[in-house]
Amino acid sequence: MEQKSLRIAVVVNSAWNIYNYRLGLIEALLAQGYSVWAIAPTDDFVPQIEATGCQFIPLQRLSRKGTNPIQDLRLTHELYRIYRDQEIDIALQYTIKPNIYGSFACRFVKTKGVCTVTGLGYSFLSNGVVNKVVKRLYKQAFKRASLVAFQNNDDLKLFNDLKLLEEEKSTLIKGSGIKTNYFKPLPKTETTEDTVFLFVGRLLYDKGIVEYLEAAKAIKSKNPKTQFWIVGALDNDNPSAISPEIIDEYHKEGIINYIGQSSDVRSIMQNSDIVVLPSYREGLPRVMLEGLAMAKPLITTDTAGCRETVKDGVNGYIVPIKDREALVEAMQRMLNLSLNEREKMGQEGRKMAIEEFDEQAIIQRYFDEIKKLSS
Repeated sequence: MEQKSLRIAVVVNSAWNIYNYRLGLIEALLAQGYSVWAIAPTDDFVPQIEATGCQFIPLQRLSRKGTNPIQDLRLTHELYRIYRDQEIDIALQYTIKPNIYGSFACRFVKTKGVCTVTGLGYSFLSNGVVNKVVKRLYKQAFKRASLVAFQNNDDLKLFNDLKLLEEEKSTLIKGSGIKTNYFKPLPKTETTEDTVFLFVGRLLYDKGIVEYLEAAKAIKSKNPKTQFWIVGALDNDNPSAISPEIIDEYHKEGIINYIGQSSDVRSIMQNSDIVVLPSYREGLPRVMLEGLAMAKPLITTDTAGCRETVKDGVNGYIVPIKDREALVEAMQRMLNLSLNEREKMGQEGRKMAIEEFDEQAIIQRYFDEIKKLSS
């Protein structure tokens, strides 16, 4: 395959995801002369994706939460037809269903599938029949994949230990990258004497939202000049979702400020002081990368994906998962630091963002793998 004539698809479970996490990659692929297709279910972000110059193809058969095998079989056939009709050379597939059913589709065409495991999710981490089925699907799908990229070493090792793929097919690509020239240190536009802690993410139990709420209550009772902001959607279809009533109760009591979902996290983070994510497991959490790039001290958990973003005591603190007391202690330690000490932590994080997670470095990793596959 000649490099300039390569036809590349970027396949994800939502156009929102493409716009927020893959747009820089698409723009870079187009700039190199590749023909690019963005493939996902439609939503409000399709016009912005098409504005890059790539072609958008809507997926009709992808149900993110559905477990109907007939529907998933139809998704496989839909992807097969797209790959065949558009003569896709390489499909860059992200999130669970594109990874699995896109790889099955690749079996019947000449398309080479590059899967990126962005996180393991509820279905993989839960026990029981669903867990076994998902693992079996991954194993069968990854036999057909040309390459499987993981965003952290823990997930890579887990898949290899479980023998879910051939080890030589696996590689490490640290996340989707962060635009460090956009997410950067910015002066606050709102002034307050309070110290502002910020949680950004879907409001799920396995994101550590309950630990954050309980820690907020404990800290605020002893430190009135603190605020606890929450940005994120209530994902009611997810089995791990927290009930809206709990969030509403904490908000009404003045313990938290629930901002809701936002398309401009940067302006909110700009006016916060410390970013907190007490998650149980991640691929490589975007909010932590944004916090690093904006020079915010971080508090997160000692688990896959999260621990990659913090050097304990250098740019933040690491606590055990599901440990409310340890989280309270870490928050109190942050409050006990001087402003200069917290700023120094932020500067160390900014340095890490530039050296390890800059979007251009991540894009280059994909370019390297594409070159190998096309040679």
